[in-house]
Amino acid sequence: RATLEGTRAPLSAANVATETGIARVTARRYLEYLDAQGEVTTDAVADGPGRPTKAYGFVRAPMN
Repeated sequence: RATLEGTRAPLSAANVATETGIARVTARRYLEYLDAQGEVTTDAVADGPGRPTKAYGFVRAPMN
């Protein structure tokens, strides 16, 4: 959660894994949990041939 809060751009599970030092699969599981809780948003990013990468962004409170 802190890794996503500290960035403006959405991150992939691989990016989060690199930043935190945990395995990519573990990062993906945590990110999927946060998605299910409504704490992150997801978006598919096509960055070449093959499957699109799933990018996760932190849900920020609206600024008034």
